[in-house]
Amino acid sequence: MLIYAHRGYSANYPENTLSAFEAALPYVDGIELDVQLSKDGRLVVIHDETVDRTTDGTGWVKDMTLQELRYLKIDGFERIPTLEEVLGLIERSDVTLNIELKTDRLDYPGIERLAWLAVNEFQLTNRVVFSSFNRETLVRMRDVAPHARLAVLTLTGESDIVSFAETIRAEAIHAQVEFIGSTAWEDMRHTSLEARLYTINNVKDLPPFPVSAIMTDEVERFVK
Repeated sequence: MLIYAHRGYSANYPENTLSAFEAALPYVDGIELDVQLSKDGRLVVIHDETVDRTTDGTGWVKDMTLQELRYLKIDGFERIPTLEEVLGLIERSDVTLNIELKTDRLDYPGIERLAWLAVNEFQLTNRVVFSSFNRETLVRMRDVAPHARLAVLTLTGESDIVSFAETIRAEAIHAQVEFIGSTAWEDMRHTSLEARLYTINNVKDLPPFPVSAIMTDEVERFVK
């Protein structure tokens, strides 16, 4: 079972920051992060559509330029990183990077192409998996990048999730632990699709059936 650091080593470091990603690298097989688009079309790593929860600022990410986002502080000293900064860090390691395109609330035009171009520039296409809750995003990503690695995000598994994943040639379904045992789970077991579960922080919540990977904030706990 592979271990992915959920938003980096976010149990001990501010989520989706360079320090959280760097701290996770010695322990994990993969890192998961979230990407949105700034007002001036830059790929920025932040989970929420607004900056209110994780920074000292307020407002929508989509309404701020990269320079404006850079002025904001996370936990007093960290800054919102660009995807390119994280790719530079990943480039010097051997981990897999899971990029969640955060288009489930806002449909950022062109985000799929920009993300693929950035990953391709760093020659990391084989080590990056793109995931999203937004099915149209995944379809567009498949059109933009026929050979990209894709994963379908779900909560507990819609009835047609497996057929959709196979249609876009995804490699995995990313789901909550309640997905295990569902009808969709049983359907998936008859395919080549992998199951990766999020966000598991308690050992007692590990699934009763083997899965290919989990995503956790508690990196060292699960390595042990």
